[in-house]
Amino acid sequence: MTEYRLAKPVELETLKVFLFHHGANPWNYLPQEGVDSEFLLVASGQASALVAYNEKQPVGLGIFYHPQALPNHYLQFSQGRSAIYIAEVVVHQDYSGRGIGTSLLKNIIQRAPTFSADILLVDRHAENAGSAGMMKKAGFKELSTFVDLDRREVGNRSTTVLVYDLS
Repeated sequence: MTEYRLAKPVELETLKVFLFHHGANPWNYLPQEGVDSEFLLVASGQASALVAYNEKQPVGLGIFYHPQALPNHYLQFSQGRSAIYIAEVVVHQDYSGRGIGTSLLKNIIQRAPTFSADILLVDRHAENAGSAGMMKKAGFKELSTFVDLDRREVGNRSTTVLVYDLS
């Protein structure tokens, strides 16, 4: 059975290794500096890391920024509403296709009212079919797609932003 819980501070370095090992693929943008910043936000309480465990082994990871830490470039998508930004959702390669990613997203959605959030935002490479399916199953709706040459190196080099409205 898979257990979902927030990461403990002592787990963060191990989870960073997990993210790089299981999240590295042509669709994902994982610069060392950006990931380090995300984990600093988690360590400082401005973001959270939700971990899926199967028999004490991490099999999934979701990192979400609390509303006060919403990155500036997502303000345009929040339209003045209190928003959680889901920065990462990664599943262990051996557990892909088992609904863990969707469950991570749904668990973050359930936690959102605790942070006084009105909406949740997430993004993906526009052509990443696996992420698209996971996000759709969790109830996210496409909001905007744009060319993103800074973060995307394959395919159409575009990012799609999705929203989940809690109201």
